[in-house]
Amino acid sequence: MGIFERILRFWIIRYILGPKSFSAILGFISGRDVPKWLLRPFLRFYIWKYNINIDEFDVNIDTVASFKDFFIRKFKQGKRQFTGDFVSPAESIVTDYGYIEDEKNLEVKGMVCKMNDFFYEASPYNFKSFAIFYLSPADYHRVHAPFDITINKIVYIPGDLYSVKPKTVEKKDTLYCDNRRVVLYGDSKYGKVGIILVGALIVGKIILNFGKRPKHKRYKVEEVNVKISKGEEIGRFELGSTVILLMEDGYLVNMPVEKGKHILLGTDLSKAFENLSV
Repeated sequence: MGIFERILRFWIIRYILGPKSFSAILGFISGRDVPKWLLRPFLRFYIWKYNINIDEFDVNIDTVASFKDFFIRKFKQGKRQFTGDFVSPAESIVTDYGYIEDEKNLEVKGMVCKMNDFFYEASPYNFKSFAIFYLSPADYHRVHAPFDITINKIVYIPGDLYSVKPKTVEKKDTLYCDNRRVVLYGDSKYGKVGIILVGALIVGKIILNFGKRPKHKRYKVEEVNVKISKGEEIGRFELGSTVILLMEDGYLVNMPVEKGKHILLGTDLSKAFENLSV
């Protein structure tokens, strides 16, 4: 079978199964131990294809047991710094940021998502600004606190698993409202904060470092009191996705980074707060 036929069959199977079943199957496979003679060439190809600087990570492709274990790799100590009052929560592309003009709607690149649909409930806070961080297949897939936060509520929201690539988001205007996601509500010295971890195609799990993830993919609200320091890990995606940061003031409108630019984890974004007295 030629490469074209293989690709065609792959996409036909994906279409027939639907995004959730397709993601569940591939997610299961990615977590299985694979013979090293088979896994190593695949990982080397993946590293080459996405131009990953593997020397920055605490992972050995000669001994790692599964693709998932490689995918959730950690940086070596000291490879990323968290200087400044506000830092990037993820190694990612900053796809968009700005004001939430209407407290009832979140508008991203001309597309509108109703806030109650986005949160699956009436939001307890009136958020005024947002920033979206897209994690590509090449990126580190752990999420860290952008500044000191006390998380007081976790909302687990079931949903679909469509791709969150920027081109896909542009075509499907309700994608962030439709996909599986976890919403974290919290307090900080900058006011109320919302951190949304959005699932995507092949992303069957969003793992937090705290709380009790529901065993079944059901809606769940959990009250917590978790203090997270700037730069501390919040959780991880077990395969790609997006982080959306929301704040109750207009801080994120002043993000000191060009939209569409890739930034490193821990990048100093403090200039967003320059004109604010806290």
